[in-house]
Amino acid sequence: MKNKKKLIFGVGISVAMIAGFMAGQLAFNDQQVDNTPIRALVPDTPRKLAIPELQRGNGDSFSTSSLQGKWSILFFGYTHCPDVCPTTLSDLAQAKRDYTKQSGKPFPQVVFISVDPQRDTPEILGKYVSYFDKDFIGATGEEKLLTAITVQVHSTFVTTPSENENEYQVGHSLNLILINPDAELVAVLRAPHSVKTIVEALQYFIDS
Repeated sequence: MKNKKKLIFGVGISVAMIAGFMAGQLAFNDQQVDNTPIRALVPDTPRKLAIPELQRGNGDSFSTSSLQGKWSILFFGYTHCPDVCPTTLSDLAQAKRDYTKQSGKPFPQVVFISVDPQRDTPEILGKYVSYFDKDFIGATGEEKLLTAITVQVHSTFVTTPSENENEYQVGHSLNLILINPDAELVAVLRAPHSVKTIVEALQYFIDS
């Protein structure tokens, strides 16, 4: 019976994620980048974002105004993520070093938004992201605020309950969200990511 319940729940999760993806497709009106090795979804024109106020580990808030005047990369995840999140943050840290050295330009500010606010307090997030790079920003907020952000950027997340309430996992999109200095969505960079693909994407969207 337990396995049957797990199967039913798993199917429910899959259906929910597929439905969310399809809704994002309908609302996004995107197009694949042509004639490049970059896997990205790009709106017809940069799209203004409205980021509700999230909390950072240093006590400051993070919102739309925090994106103004600089390029930014948003990445959704959580600190208990066993593999993809730390790997992607590590790749972003190395891409920062490589891109800055090659272009002489500042790397976009990296904002890691936790979709697990129950366990990831702002303080925990701040310590977590600083392990990868002292300039990386960690932020989170109530689930309804996180949902309000993800639906704008073709992303989603879903929590998978566990018998141990503190050991649940969170499924989330692996996209990197590229935002211009006017707080507009420029591109949704699709996984898989690597140092090379991140640098190439920035060269294409920022330097070209």
